Amino acid sequence: MSIHSISLKRLLGFWLLAFLFGYSSSFFLYVLLQIIDHAIIYMIMLASTPLSYLFFGWLYFRKIVENDWSMRFLVVAVWIGLTMIANAILMIPIYGYPWTLAFTIPAFQVQLINVASILMAGWVGKK
Repeated sequence: MSIHSISLKRLLGFWLLAFLFGYSSSFFLYVLLQIIDHAIIYMIMLASTPLSYLFFGWLYFRKIVENDWSMRFLVVAVWIGLTMIANAILMIPIYGYPWTLAFTIPAFQVQLINVASILMAGWVGKK
């Protein structure tokens, strides 16, 4: 992997799309869950963010020339790091909790499914 082969604009653009789609769909489904209170809405809400990372990750990786494991782990580190920072920024205005809750062990554990989604997207995008 060469550092010159990474397009920062493409990397950040696809992360932003994945984050916005995943966050807004989860938020909408959470509100719907509060209104309807059905288990299927809860399951769809849990799956919406990993599926958005899978889809936008696939879109990102399918045009990358150097789609190897080092590139995939770099994308995972950048995307999950930016997601954690964005969650911390949105923690007070949206939920009213302190921003430090975005960097707890359970918050990192929640991100593991997103890590798996991004790595799978890289693997599928290479084929």
